[in-house]
Amino acid sequence: MPKKIVIWALVAFLVFYLVTQPGSSANIVRGIAGGIAGMAHGLAAFLGGLA
Repeated sequence: MPKKIVIWALVAFLVFYLVTQPGSSANIVRGIAGGIAGMAHGLAAFLGGLA
């Protein structure tokens, strides 16, 4: 039960942050997406080097 409360509290905080700081939220999402894209690019380069 406490785990469920913690999860709901985190979701509520996330929604509050998104509503009150949309610019900062967008920057965080861009940063995460850029990191994922960088990892995918690195993996593609590695696999290309193996061929």
